Amino acid sequence: MPRRSTVAAVALATVAALAPLTPAAGAGATTATAAAPAGPVARTAPTTVRPEGTLRQSTASREQMADLDRRHREQRERIAAAQPALAGGQVDAAERAKPVGQTEAAEISAQSLLIRRNNANTRASAVSSTLGETAAANDGSSVFYTGNTYASFSTNDGSTWTGVGLPAGPADAPNACCDQDVVRAHNTDRIFSILLYTNAALNNGGVRIFVRDNPASAPLCTYYIDPGGAADDVLPDYPHIGVSANALYLTTQNQRAGSWIGSQIRRFNLAQMSACTTATTNTLTHVGSVGQRVFTPVEGAQNSTTMYFGAIESSTSFRIFSWAESSASVPQTVRTISASNFSNPDCRGGTGNFDFIERATSWTAAGFRMRGALHGSRVTWYWHSAPTGGITQGHVRAASFRTSDLTLVEQPHIWNASLCFGYPVVSGNVFGDLGISIAAGGAAGGGGAAAQGYVGVDDTPADPIAFGTVILTASGTHNRTDGRYGDYFTVRTNAKCQRTWVGTNYALSGGNTTSAHVNARYVEFGSTLDSSCF
Repeated sequence: MPRRSTVAAVALATVAALAPLTPAAGAGATTATAAAPAGPVARTAPTTVRPEGTLRQSTASREQMADLDRRHREQRERIAAAQPALAGGQVDAAERAKPVGQTEAAEISAQSLLIRRNNANTRASAVSSTLGETAAANDGSSVFYTGNTYASFSTNDGSTWTGVGLPAGPADAPNACCDQDVVRAHNTDRIFSILLYTNAALNNGGVRIFVRDNPASAPLCTYYIDPGGAADDVLPDYPHIGVSANALYLTTQNQRAGSWIGSQIRRFNLAQMSACTTATTNTLTHVGSVGQRVFTPVEGAQNSTTMYFGAIESSTSFRIFSWAESSASVPQTVRTISASNFSNPDCRGGTGNFDFIERATSWTAAGFRMRGALHGSRVTWYWHSAPTGGITQGHVRAASFRTSDLTLVEQPHIWNASLCFGYPVVSGNVFGDLGISIAAGGAAGGGGAAAQGYVGVDDTPADPIAFGTVILTASGTHNRTDGRYGDYFTVRTNAKCQRTWVGTNYALSGGNTTSAHVNARYVEFGSTLDSSCF
């Protein structure tokens, strides 16, 4: 079916009725208007945030940053492991998508996927920790690219890279830690990046937002977000950013005294942030009743005036937050979906036979590994699941909803009979196409390949979602020995052509102990139907 035709609405034979809802703690609940999805509406109050003054350069070494990040992750994982578990469930085989295969990059001529560039980040192989966590956005041929403990830029499509210094934080959170993310707001021609700052005890912190007009330039300004304020008692962990047509979003899951106290979504006026002026801000705080849940903005919303966030409510229900730019209220809808298995899958492989989906944050229902995308008339989320419903490997489950009424349309899970899939990141375009970066490797029983990075496209939105084959972009031989792989990979809209994408992924090649083993990639890719525009 032609891709450029109007996106069809494909309804399942049985679409579950709306499930009962629980409003966020501390948020008012009201009946939604007739035009909005049914369910409670969380209220937000406007505040403002001002740009910071002059910053001082950090003196922390990358070894110190890596040690701080290690302790920070251990704290995050302890909190995640303490959350109530959800029972696994079984799924009828008819609900599964077709299995997805892997192809070497040299074989792409037979695919609808076009990989225009696949360049290694040499800065990563010089200074990165072995937890790659790559994020990037481009502005033409210039690229801003971050890892867990470094930042870099390229002015030639990723052929060469230059390091970027990281400034120190304020006195109550002086340490530049980790958790960097990058996005470009095409509507205002600005690059936004974030960096988490903490104190040595990891019981206080903040997130700095950097505003750039060019990846190679110094920031125009910065904003510092401190949820704990003068109390100095909140660590805003796991920050991520995203954009809609007129807003910038920052999500955090907040910790106090080593416990999760709620997740927050901050919405900033994009034009004001881009102009480095005082910016209007609305904040949604969500606690709920089912334990820790974290949010990330969906990608592909740069032309939309509504931003979407998703959360696993139970093993068979999904909560959707739809936040219109024109409103201070956030309607919520819960839909029934097929069951996932939120337990630890066995995904061992590579030299040494280590697991790459081992830590609690990788497989809990909290949402650390869940990513979503707005694409055409759909919004779709992907997350991890252990084997269930006849799928014998760790895999990625999905739920796709029609944006007009948030009806469940299909559940295009990603799986393979002989290896694990995990760590999906996705983005969409106005035609309804999807681009994905994903890791594959390991196997139940051990003995699989190392986790490696792949990309893929679905460029037939009038048909059911299917990537079919994903293409290897980051080859590797080893997994880390501690069961971690990362959680900050990105697929962003390509500034050269908004029908295509720039993505990141990585693998460990030749070992798992030094920066030289980090094979971090910058990939420009899209459909062959759009080959002339990027």
